[in-house]
Amino acid sequence: MLIRVPARFETYGAVRIYDVGRVVSLDAVGFEKRHGVFNLDSTTLENIAESTAIVVAVRDEDPDVLDGVIKAVPLYSPLIIVSASSRYPVDMYSHEVSLAKNLYSITGRKVVLIHQRDPVLTDLLQGTSLEGIIDPSDGLVRYGKGEGIVLGVLAADAIGARHVGFIDGDNYIPGAVHEYTWIYYTGLSFLRTKYKMIRVVWSYKGGLKEEYFRKSGRVSSQVNNILNQALSMIRRFETDIVKSCNSGEHAMSIDLAKGMSFAGSFAVETYELIELLEECYLGINDGLCKFAPSNVEILQVESRNPHIHSEKGEAHLIKMLAESLGTIYHSKLSNDRLREHIKKILESYLYEAEPPEPRKYSVSGISTRKIFNELISRSDLAEAFGV
Repeated sequence: MLIRVPARFETYGAVRIYDVGRVVSLDAVGFEKRHGVFNLDSTTLENIAESTAIVVAVRDEDPDVLDGVIKAVPLYSPLIIVSASSRYPVDMYSHEVSLAKNLYSITGRKVVLIHQRDPVLTDLLQGTSLEGIIDPSDGLVRYGKGEGIVLGVLAADAIGARHVGFIDGDNYIPGAVHEYTWIYYTGLSFLRTKYKMIRVVWSYKGGLKEEYFRKSGRVSSQVNNILNQALSMIRRFETDIVKSCNSGEHAMSIDLAKGMSFAGSFAVETYELIELLEECYLGINDGLCKFAPSNVEILQVESRNPHIHSEKGEAHLIKMLAESLGTIYHSKLSNDRLREHIKKILESYLYEAEPPEPRKYSVSGISTRKIFNELISRSDLAEAFGV
């Protein structure tokens, strides 16, 4: 893959955010390196792919769609499926296990499956820094995308991955999934710091019922705008640098993931940026940045394939918007003027309440290998093939 390197970046304390790089060619095998573009030779590509675990978060998706997603992930990378799918009245999770088992039997690739609501996880996480991920109403790990990402990071670290990438399980275009993984490999190799993140900006996005593909999602366009406003007011210079607040497709080094907190539910992608900016920009002189004096580098890359996802409805969109904006609303980046603006946006969607404050989790200090080994040995739901 050939990516045009963005010439522009902005620094916020120890955080460097690159403007959008773009995929110039999906296949750049044998391409001679030139100024302004970046690609990988086959040896480097293989090495970084093997060190990058790909986490697929899924909940009750069409098995045919999920099958396309997992088969699009290159075989070099360990595959981690974190499922919150129902088990009654239809055991959707059993379908997912069968898909993964068939893939392993044919290819021999490394595959891990974790069910988010596995009661064994409750036993293993009680008394740890992740105890808050357990829902007191039923004693199981909470439903939520952010919760699934945390479990994916835990598993990726446990199996020795140096990087972890995330893919949504509702993507109808296997070619898009394949492209995202190559963007991860190329971008992670391009950034030289230990603490790095790649965030995909979709060229076009839409659901199957929409009249046309949009350049940006309805949620992401609003959240990007609000975060850029917050940064503009703090620096006193207008910026539009952030274009990936709600990037479900993103990757990072394990070194960064283990030092970060993650928000629950749909707040997760936006909160990753908020926490880094709070601690390593606003809090840099107070010693709050765990990664200083190193920089945290964030590369945004626009894909070529459109992102076509399943239809979740208006209520899903409003929940995502409220939780994403809530991370900014309750952050040190915000002020009274911005909070009023956020409220007005939500009121236009008939959301009258104050946006929710994100629930936060961290795997820091967790013995991930011990928890993973016990989960695989004790659970009737968790599976590990070739690991």
